[in-house]
Amino acid sequence: MRIRPTLRSVRPAVLALALALLAGCGGSHAPAQHAVDTHPDDACAVCGMYLDGSPGPRAEAWVSGRTKPLVFDSTRDFFAYVLQPENQSALQELYVQDSAHLDWQQPSHAAVSFIDARRAFYVAWQPLPGSMGPTLAPFATRAAAEAFVHEHGGAVLGFDEVTPAMVAALDYRCPGQAAGSLGPQQCLAPPAPSLGLSAHPQPAFPPAPQPQPAHPHPHP
Repeated sequence: MRIRPTLRSVRPAVLALALALLAGCGGSHAPAQHAVDTHPDDACAVCGMYLDGSPGPRAEAWVSGRTKPLVFDSTRDFFAYVLQPENQSALQELYVQDSAHLDWQQPSHAAVSFIDARRAFYVAWQPLPGSMGPTLAPFATRAAAEAFVHEHGGAVLGFDEVTPAMVAALDYRCPGQAAGSLGPQQCLAPPAPSLGLSAHPQPAFPPAPQPQPAHPHPHP
């Protein structure tokens, strides 16, 4: 003989199912915002320049309300954006390209070339130009950043040590005593740059730009 379930016996089963569904919803998370492939016709979110042909490491920033990250053709433009107070509340995942595995003149477009920007180490006041001039060279490890400094000069910074004033005044070499407030003390005496590339067969870093000597005009 079949027995019809009573209301009392049905309620616990319904309650258990409801709790399981609620637990599943509570444990769900938004999809991870990974780095994505860039494309030559992607435009920098700050300067508007296309990535095609631009040298140096690039960056990506996920911000709330967007379905894909903003793209930056240089780390200088990246920091100019993310350090603006009006932008910071919308920032989510941030990525920069690892200079230790980057062809500086022809940066990769692959997502795997990007690393977590907040955990990266940055070499400021280094001589290799980015898309818009002086830029910061990011590295996944401090050791890699220090090896770059030993060869090219500059100073190693953490993400939180980069300031808007520093980005605005960034140059190819340390600004010196007069601008000591722009960066850490190690900037005041960076190692002498060595432009030989034998220690870094990959990536291919270009030589630093050299100032041209001034030639006085001959007297008539």
